[in-house]
Amino acid sequence: MPTAAILLIGNELLSGKIRDENASWLAGRLRSLGVSLRHICVVPDEPPAIIEALHRLHPAVDHLFTSGGVGPTHDDITLPTVAAAFGVGVQRDAELAGIIAAHFGERLRPEHLRMADVPEGSVLLWAGAMRWPVYTFRNIYILPGVPQIFRAKFDGIADRFASGAFYLRSLYLDADEGAIAAHLAYAQANFAVMVGSYPRIDDAGYRVRVTVEAKASAAVNTAVTWLCQQLTPAQIVRVDDPVTAAAPDAEPTAP
Repeated sequence: MPTAAILLIGNELLSGKIRDENASWLAGRLRSLGVSLRHICVVPDEPPAIIEALHRLHPAVDHLFTSGGVGPTHDDITLPTVAAAFGVGVQRDAELAGIIAAHFGERLRPEHLRMADVPEGSVLLWAGAMRWPVYTFRNIYILPGVPQIFRAKFDGIADRFASGAFYLRSLYLDADEGAIAAHLAYAQANFAVMVGSYPRIDDAGYRVRVTVEAKASAAVNTAVTWLCQQLTPAQIVRVDDPVTAAAPDAEPTAP
């Protein structure tokens, strides 16, 4: 199962001035593609913090996605910092500089061209109708922080990450988590599934939602059947229908 991490870069996220919209969206998209998200990290616009996170996350996952810091202003430091983190220089990509110049025309300023300065060894990915490429360096995909552009750019290259969808079923229970904990642990250890438990304290009509997921529909169905056998009828409010190989659960609802 391919793995991924998300590195969010920006003082505005840590101060609360801007609410992050990219990590939660990308988490859902990665799941729909069959990629296991392992880390989400937020750092300020400070090279040491960015470099530390890059060194920690880059070798730990198959794909590392960064968000923010690729514009023309003083705090847009992601590209040169990626270069510094891996001991390479920064070079101006001639094709990208030409596109920037054509786009801004008479409004072009030297600061705009900073967006064409990429780490040496970078690969620029073009896909579909994108007017602007995705910067990549090794296994790092350097994306902008503006949510609409972030999403459009990722969607343009999303197919390269597809690895088979997850299947998911939920059990909605009127039970205390402690009373079912041993059953959940056994199911995860013995049926090759991931089991989650999410209590509710509102008027949802159930007390705990248990999720069972895997990349094999048969494993999910077998684990859910076993769990139902361990529970009393009074504990079960409802259970999702069995999943089939033709209909994976790509985007589950919130617990």
